[in-house]
Amino acid sequence: MFETVALGRRCGDKEYAELAPQLRMRLFEAQRQCRERGIPLLIIIAGIDGSGRGSVVNLLSEWMDSKFVRNHVFWMETDEERERPDDWRYWRCLPAEGRTGVFVGGWYGPSLRLFCCGEIKEHEFCARMHHWRGLEASLADSGMALAKIWLHLDKKTHDRRLKKRLQNREVHHFTPYDKKTAENYEGLAGAASKAITLTDRADAPWIIVDAADANYRNLAVARAVIGAVERTVAARDAKAARVRLEEDGAADDITREGVISTLEAIDLSAGADHAAYKKELAELQSELRELTYRAYRKGISSTLVFEGWDAAGKGGAIRRLLAGVDARISQVIPVSAPSDEERAHHYLWRFWRHVPRAGFVTVYDRSWYGRVLVERVERLTPREDWSRAYAEINLFEAQLTARGNILLKFWLHISPDEQLRRFREREEIPWKQYKITAEDWRNREKWPEYMCAADEMFLRTSTAYAPWNVIAAEDKKFARLSVLRACRDALRTALHRPRKALRH
Repeated sequence: MFETVALGRRCGDKEYAELAPQLRMRLFEAQRQCRERGIPLLIIIAGIDGSGRGSVVNLLSEWMDSKFVRNHVFWMETDEERERPDDWRYWRCLPAEGRTGVFVGGWYGPSLRLFCCGEIKEHEFCARMHHWRGLEASLADSGMALAKIWLHLDKKTHDRRLKKRLQNREVHHFTPYDKKTAENYEGLAGAASKAITLTDRADAPWIIVDAADANYRNLAVARAVIGAVERTVAARDAKAARVRLEEDGAADDITREGVISTLEAIDLSAGADHAAYKKELAELQSELRELTYRAYRKGISSTLVFEGWDAAGKGGAIRRLLAGVDARISQVIPVSAPSDEERAHHYLWRFWRHVPRAGFVTVYDRSWYGRVLVERVERLTPREDWSRAYAEINLFEAQLTARGNILLKFWLHISPDEQLRRFREREEIPWKQYKITAEDWRNREKWPEYMCAADEMFLRTSTAYAPWNVIAAEDKKFARLSVLRACRDALRTALHRPRKALRH
């Protein structure tokens, strides 16, 4: 792959002095366009050791408005990063709308070095590359500009530079693998060739730059970033045209005649033994307290998602559940309309921020499923965005369940008549009046649309590793006990499975 790159391309100082100011202005203009149009720009700088990655990062900070640029390096993982899914350390650093993020090595760096040093097998390396390809597809589809740049050197130039840097003591090894990869040119180049082949996409292509000459390298990097922005602007304009056609066309047929909904098959007559309720609740809470403590000691995290109809009893179920969990290792994330900061990022960003570390419990009171429920029904998001979200959510949840961690998804189901009764009760009881809003009544009018959206959500996101638990919640006590039993059973199962080790 790299034979046609390392051809000894050069740019003389005189030519560079003429071209550099022009490209610098074009790069600055591209950044300004990103800010005006709300485009997040992610630049990944990877390459052979000694190719000038640090110099390129410094150049970008000099040529662009550095107030809106954040540089990120991903060397040795911190304890906080190691105790969460692989993607967490990258998601939390992704740029917001109008901002630029520069990832040195990006998500490719660790995998390339581990594969080069023989720490992971080829099948695992390929699986990681396919995962990053999927992540980049999601980011690009959401409107992010992606510039992926590989700085390459031929072996002769690499060896000469390495020898010189060693003599001048300019080599700094930040991970145990740096020295090995620096001395294994063929291994790193081979790994990079495979990675580029597996992750090169039309909307996130790799730009391979001959980095032997600094002048040529700098100009090529600037052109690559400008090209990424121009490609994203064109894609956004094309998407806007498609959305206008969709809005002008026929309304989305969200109902399906003759199809029996998953929710319609739920037996809502199920009820608890009210006489034994308090005793069983206390026993379940006691079990949960012991099991969550054991999970904490073993490093097993739990992510619990609560969805369902308004007034279905989500809050009550969460309170009874957390009464059996040490408050020092648990948190509840109430999800409503996104803040300005959250709206400026990919819609999953705000949920990644709260992913629990090993041994901890996070409860989402409503969740990322708003993308395919309220945003779909209320037409807050174009069809192509919410329809793409099913696959994105499955990818996200696969990360949450990695290494034996727990993910439970609950849908609390009630009938329209029971919801109406509870709405009226809330209006009549002073200390419950804050729970009922005009929006609740408006959402109730779209019950059939929400039923259909929920049915498709179950179909597309109930996976082997993250199945949906649809709970009959007409009887609140039955629903609460059902939730606690599901959590207890999931903890028991997880504690008996062999625990996958945390990353090193």
